[in-house]
Amino acid sequence: MKELIGEFFVAMNIICNYNYIRICYIEGWLFPAPNTIWPYESVNDDTKGNAMNKNVKQLNHITRLSAYGALSLLISTTSMATTIGSDTNIKFSQTSAAMGGVGYVRPQDASASVFGNPATLTQLGSDTDFTFGALYANVDISGKGDGSDGLPTWKGDIETEKYLFPTIAIRQRMTDNFVLGGGLQVVSGLGADYRNSHPLSPTVTFITFGANVAAAYDLTPQTTVGASVTLAYSLLEIGLLPGTGIQETFGLRTGVGITHDLGPVMVSANYNSKLTLDFNQVTETTPGNFTDLTLEQPQEIIVGIATTDATSENFLVEANVIYKNWENARLYEDIWKDTYTFQLGGQYNLTNKLKLRAGYSYTTDLLKENGLGNSVGKLGSLAVGGATVPISPGVVQLVQATLADPLWNHNATAGLGYDLTDTITADLNIGYGWGSDTNIGANRVETAVFTGGAGLTWEF
Repeated sequence: MKELIGEFFVAMNIICNYNYIRICYIEGWLFPAPNTIWPYESVNDDTKGNAMNKNVKQLNHITRLSAYGALSLLISTTSMATTIGSDTNIKFSQTSAAMGGVGYVRPQDASASVFGNPATLTQLGSDTDFTFGALYANVDISGKGDGSDGLPTWKGDIETEKYLFPTIAIRQRMTDNFVLGGGLQVVSGLGADYRNSHPLSPTVTFITFGANVAAAYDLTPQTTVGASVTLAYSLLEIGLLPGTGIQETFGLRTGVGITHDLGPVMVSANYNSKLTLDFNQVTETTPGNFTDLTLEQPQEIIVGIATTDATSENFLVEANVIYKNWENARLYEDIWKDTYTFQLGGQYNLTNKLKLRAGYSYTTDLLKENGLGNSVGKLGSLAVGGATVPISPGVVQLVQATLADPLWNHNATAGLGYDLTDTITADLNIGYGWGSDTNIGANRVETAVFTGGAGLTWEF
C-alpha cells in the first residue's frame, strides 16, 4: 500500500510541484537509489513518514481531494498488462470498459473523451461534467520453459497479478462551440515478477501516468476537430534481479482528432504521436555497469463509426479499429509487431434511468516471431550473479514470455449505467480477456485477465 501511495502522489504532483518529486527521490524515502534489489521498501522511519505527510499537505486543494479519493481505491501493485500491448487507451473509462473499449466516436463519459478522440469533447450535454472511477484487474499468467534454448528450465506463475487503476477527467464548456477537457490516469505499463519462478529472476515494473489536456471546436454543426497534449511521468525497472534499479523520466505526446455527423451515423478519426521515454542507468548489462534505455509507446491511428440519435434514441452501436505501430517503437520493435484491434460495443436505454452495455474486442497477434536479434532496446547483454549473459534470440523469447506477455487476443465486456439523480450517474463494468496457449521458443505461456470497475459522473 505504501508503494502505491508514493507513486500516486508523484503523479499528482507533476502538475503542482516538480521540485517536490526531485526532493523525494534524493531523500530516498519515496524511491530508493538505483541498483536496489527491489525498488520499493517499506517506510518504517517515523521522521520520514511525518515529512511525507507534511509535504503532501502542501498540495493545492483540488489536487489533494483528487489524490485522497483515488488513494482510497488503491489496493495492490503498480504496473499492468492490457489487451492492447502495454497501452491502456480508454479501457479505464467506466463506460468504454463495459462496451469493448469503444468510445472514440460517441463517448459516454468525460474520461473516454479526454483520453480518446479529443474532437468528441463538444458532445458534452451540459456546461461541466466530472468523472471519477477505478478499474480492478486480476491477471492470471503461468508459464514454463524446457531449457532447449540453453537457458535454465523454469515453471511458475506471475507474482504481480492484482491491480487497481484510478481515472479522473473533467470537461468544461467555454462557448457554444468550444470545450476544454483534462484528466489523469495510467496510460501505459507492464508488470511481471518471476523471482521465485525462474533462476534468472526476470522482472519488470513499468508504469506511466498521463496528465491530459484537450480541446475541441465545432467547425460546423456536423464537423468537429480537436487536439490533445499528454504530459507523461514514467517509472521503469527492468532486467534480471538484482541487476535492476528503478528510474524516472518525463515524456510528451500529442494527438489530433475529427468527427463528422452524417445523419444516421457519425464517423471519426484520430491520431496519437509516439511517446518517447528516456531512462538513465536503468539496467545492469555487465557487472557494475548500468545502461541507459529508451522506450517508445507507439504512434496509433484510430477510426470509428457509430449510430446517432437520428437512427435510434435508445440504442447506440459503435465500432472502432485501432492500429498500433509497435514495429517502429524503440524497444518494442525487438519483441512485438504491429497490431490491429477491432472493437464493437453497444448501449441500450432500458428505462429513462438504466442503460445496459456490452462489447467485444479482438487484437491481432502481438509477438514478433521472425527476425529476432541479439538485443532488446539496444541492450546487448544482462548481468546476473557477477556474470554477463549475452542476449540471444532465446533470451529475447524469454523476455517475450515473461516480461512482455499481454498475449490475450479476445476481450468480452458488459456493464450498466444508472442515473442516481438528475446530475449523478453510476457506472459498473466487468470484462474477461483470453487467448490460446502460446509457445514462444522453449517457453509456453497461458494468459487470462478478469476486470471489474465502477465510477461516478457528475454533471453541472
